[in-house]
Amino acid sequence: MSGPLSGAQFAGLAGGHGDPTALDVLRGGQLGRRRLLTVAAARAYGDDPLVRRGLELLTRAERADPAAVAAVLAHPPLTGWARAAIDRPADAGYLAALAAAAASRAGLAFELTLPCPDGTLLLPTLGGAADLTPGPTVVSAGHGTVRIIARDGPARWLPARRIAPAAGVEVTIDDQDPWRRRYHHPPAPRLADADAADLSRLTAQAWRWLRVHLPAHADGLAELLRSLVPLRPPPSGHAVSATSRDALGAIALSVPADPKTLALLLVHELQHTKLGALLDLVPLHGPGGPARYRAPWRLDPRPVGALVQGAYAHLGVAEVWRCRRAEGVAAAFEFAYWREQTVRAVRQLTDAVELTDAGRRFVAGMAGSLRGWREPVDERVEAAVRDIADGGAVRWGLANLTPHPDEVDRAVRAWRREQPRPDGAPAPTVAPRPAAPALAVETGPEAAVRGRLLRGDADPSTLDRSDRAYAEGDPVRALDGYRRRLSGDPGDTDAWVGLALAARRTGHPAAAVALATRPDLVRAVHRAVPDADLLALARWCLDTSTSP
Repeated sequence: MSGPLSGAQFAGLAGGHGDPTALDVLRGGQLGRRRLLTVAAARAYGDDPLVRRGLELLTRAERADPAAVAAVLAHPPLTGWARAAIDRPADAGYLAALAAAAASRAGLAFELTLPCPDGTLLLPTLGGAADLTPGPTVVSAGHGTVRIIARDGPARWLPARRIAPAAGVEVTIDDQDPWRRRYHHPPAPRLADADAADLSRLTAQAWRWLRVHLPAHADGLAELLRSLVPLRPPPSGHAVSATSRDALGAIALSVPADPKTLALLLVHELQHTKLGALLDLVPLHGPGGPARYRAPWRLDPRPVGALVQGAYAHLGVAEVWRCRRAEGVAAAFEFAYWREQTVRAVRQLTDAVELTDAGRRFVAGMAGSLRGWREPVDERVEAAVRDIADGGAVRWGLANLTPHPDEVDRAVRAWRREQPRPDGAPAPTVAPRPAAPALAVETGPEAAVRGRLLRGDADPSTLDRSDRAYAEGDPVRALDGYRRRLSGDPGDTDAWVGLALAARRTGHPAAAVALATRPDLVRAVHRAVPDADLLALARWCLDTSTSP
């Protein structure tokens, strides 16, 4: 079942886009959900007089102008506030402030006293007052204007600033709402006017680029994006972005340097937004589940839901780079890299038992789009992408897979007796580990290959000679170096990665497959039989019918 979506609407979303009717269903689903959450949150406060007055005012506004109330209920942070209030009623003033904003939009006359414990007062979607004396503050409206009646003089009003990146589209810069702190990165304080103008300019430029090159994503943003939440730039200086299921319709980001980067961030987070809204309507997988899947762009194991999210977001990332692949080697690499990594993620999802029937159809839709993007790129780029993707698989297995002790003991005994590796052994466990959101390495053969492709050299100051030899096209010399390194240090992860890559390039495909799929077992057996030939051991670990 696809819930309120038709089969064609669901298929369009699964393929990465969604037509206007499907996007309208998602938007309507979010509005309906926020209405229900607002009512549930109000009930959680019991007979709180401020909440009661706020609901009465919200009801008056709904009767006068339903569109005004819908505009306020679409404010993304409302979801997070309501969910928190249902669990533990707090910040009753937020509901009253929502009602005041809706009533003001509806043109009603009213007077409402709101709490102001920290000297600031927000009317969501309209703006806020700052530098108030902490304590009860009166908000009144009439004749189309709102007044903040401060006890010690006029309030300093900071209006919500809006971006109009295209005709009929309005996006709020949300740099005031106290419930915007829903992300792994801290929000920025209110932007200076010049910075807000820069964000507005960049957004308009990014939108124009998307309208020309990826109009379906421009349509998605126009339908679903309600606010941009500026984030503090990270120490690295790289632009970051995020979304939250508790604030769908908002995209949080640090302001990037150029519009194409902003377009990439917007598409990435739009995918999360669409999928989050879809999941509120149609279950694609069972709840919870162990973190046991490999997201190719991360080093930690992920549950199935997180892998679906990542695959769908990176489907959008790959599509952006597909439009830019002719810009040069770096852009072609980004396209080929994200296409390959997304293919590998979707391949895992194809066999995921946690998926519902709708989830399997959704994954099939992603796979169909990826099959249509098999445009060839430079063979040097393809080779580098395969090396980096395969290297990531080895790293992930070494970091997360733990072979069962019985499997290791039986394998060691069989090797010493020159027998085939025993089959039927217990499966390895996937060890839980702290979040590791990026799989980017500065050492090892992948760094050497990337540097050689993109800069024309493998930096000798940070890379081992074996890594440089591999990147320079001498896998035989590299293989000898990796063998020597592992004989001295079996825990050398870079060397295990290099061994796997060099094995494939020197005519040992079975050993390469074993090192990519079960590096944990090869490493564990090698520690028990350190004199064994590493490639022979890896090949033997893959094949249960061959003696060493």
